[in-house]
Amino acid sequence: MKNIVFLGGGGHAKVLIDLVMIIGEYEIIGILDTKLEKGSKVSDVPVLGGDSLLADIFDNNVRTACIAVGSARDSSIRCRLYDEATRMDFEILSLVHPNSFVSGTSTIADGVQVMAGATIQTNTFIGENSIINTGAIIDHDCVVGRHVHICPGVVIAGGVTIGNNSFIGPGATVVQGINIGNNSVVGAGAAVIKDVPDGIKVKGVSAK
Repeated sequence: MKNIVFLGGGGHAKVLIDLVMIIGEYEIIGILDTKLEKGSKVSDVPVLGGDSLLADIFDNNVRTACIAVGSARDSSIRCRLYDEATRMDFEILSLVHPNSFVSGTSTIADGVQVMAGATIQTNTFIGENSIINTGAIIDHDCVVGRHVHICPGVVIAGGVTIGNNSFIGPGATVVQGINIGNNSVVGAGAAVIKDVPDGIKVKGVSAK
């Protein structure tokens, strides 16, 4: 089994620990999280300390990392951890839940996490370090950028483009052919029927 280190120990990490155990191919050596007490445990996985230990862990022949921080509208921490780990030459683990569906014609980049019940249909691209969360549906010919969080229960119709660092809130719906810019936020339950520019927050039905 390949040893991995988790970066982050919150709620998203708990779900990923379960997923890693289901896959059964990796041994989690511990968690790095500056907000948790060293020696404590998250789902029986020990907290080793803060992010400053990452270089030492690499030197001890652990060369695979899992970005286990979620993103609640702000992907900056997740993005920073990904960039730091890749600069140190860590392999960033991609995880696909066995109870999800990813079309064989779609592409999943490094560090993508596809959670239970998610569906990714044909000819879709998911960029680095993005989360396709529980039960989300992404239809054909979509492009999802880097460090994007597609929250639980989201429905994205065909031909949609979502820019880097954007957040699509729980239960939101995006109709076909829409473009959502970089660093944008779609609120929970929103229905997006027109394009969303960079850096804009929209909510409601119809989203505005």
